[in-house]
Amino acid sequence: MKFSIFLSDFLLHHDPVLISEIEAIFLDNSLHSCVVDATLGLGGHSKMFCSHMKQGDHFIGIDRDRDNLAIAQDNLANTPTWVHKNLVHSSFAEIDTIIQDLGLESIDFILYDLGVSSAHYDDGDRGFSIRFDAPLDMRFDRTQGKTARDLVMHMSEYELRDLMFKYADEKKAVHIARAIVEVRKTKSIDTTFDLLEIIKSSSYDDHSPKRVFQALRIAVNAEFEHVETSIKKSIDKLSLGGRIAIITFHSIEDRIVKNLLTSYLTGTIDDFTGQTIVPSRLSKYNKKPILPTEKEIADNPRSRSAKLRVLTRTF
Repeated sequence: MKFSIFLSDFLLHHDPVLISEIEAIFLDNSLHSCVVDATLGLGGHSKMFCSHMKQGDHFIGIDRDRDNLAIAQDNLANTPTWVHKNLVHSSFAEIDTIIQDLGLESIDFILYDLGVSSAHYDDGDRGFSIRFDAPLDMRFDRTQGKTARDLVMHMSEYELRDLMFKYADEKKAVHIARAIVEVRKTKSIDTTFDLLEIIKSSSYDDHSPKRVFQALRIAVNAEFEHVETSIKKSIDKLSLGGRIAIITFHSIEDRIVKNLLTSYLTGTIDDFTGQTIVPSRLSKYNKKPILPTEKEIADNPRSRSAKLRVLTRTF
């Protein structure tokens, strides 16, 4: 309870990443009948969206973490009552089903803030951070799925090595994976500090702990698979003239999003004539990714690596 109160107070004094830029883009479009925050978190971006929405508009906030949903519910309590608000405990990979179940047909604006909520890093019990000794969990939704401990204790050396390469570009993956397998032969690896000790003893790279934790978190939550599935579905549900905004925070994630969007930015070309026979479905709102200002980075160092891409449905 104390932690939830602290987070609510924290949110009141800390703006979400790139909120001013997203607000300007949101207001530069009159289509707000159905607005989706696919990564609700504590409701920071959502408060802004709801404050600008009109009578009868629909707002949908999605999060896999019930704790986040409860806090967001409180933080949205003072937003306009004329907006229909639906906070949904689910993965955004189920966006099409969520829209359908609410009796809606299309989305006018959808935001993906793919960074991990500050609440997860600052909650010492969740196992996301190398700062706290906690059970190796790392699940966004603690009601289902395997934990990070399950992966560390049961994946093969090759699987662990591949996971670190694939999700974090970890250069010392071979040594770390081998060390994990050796340690677990004699004792259980149950906590973040248990794992941290193994990483530090097998890699002299100070950045390895964060990268390994990142890789495990991504694997535990199937983050990249959910991102790809959800973005494809949301583009299909996007209304003509509607917009999709995506914030990424690390190079692998950004590369996946960029490559995924490329196919929607180019039309179908006739092999014989070289002419476009089917127009592109999306167009770029911003030619280059929007980055945080120096002031925002100073105020919120976690925004440093953020990149915002915004696209409009054109066909």
